[in-house]
Amino acid sequence: MARFSDEQIVHLVAYQNLYGPITPRRTDVLLARLGMDLIKPHLRKGRHTVLRDHLMTWSHADRPRQSGREMLAIVKDLQRQYDQDDQQRAQRIRRTRRKAVAHGGSG
Repeated sequence: MARFSDEQIVHLVAYQNLYGPITPRRTDVLLARLGMDLIKPHLRKGRHTVLRDHLMTWSHADRPRQSGREMLAIVKDLQRQYDQDDQQRAQRIRRTRRKAVAHGGSG
């Protein structure tokens, strides 16, 4: 940093703010941004992701530590989502069967 003038540092910071980091991590950030753009049309309305969701974690030291309670909350949230999807699927099947019976088909 000592070899850069104040003006050059300002330019470097401005560049990073516009285009991302200047380090080797730049490719990871760019691919994470691409991942966000690719997944966005496939998310439910109102849902969104953050850049951190798409960044590759290359070492255990980079991963934030989670307590047992946090891990349990994640598992419970996943299970709740699976249960909700199962209920919605069952409701669709029941509606389809009712329509088929109402129109003279066999269920």
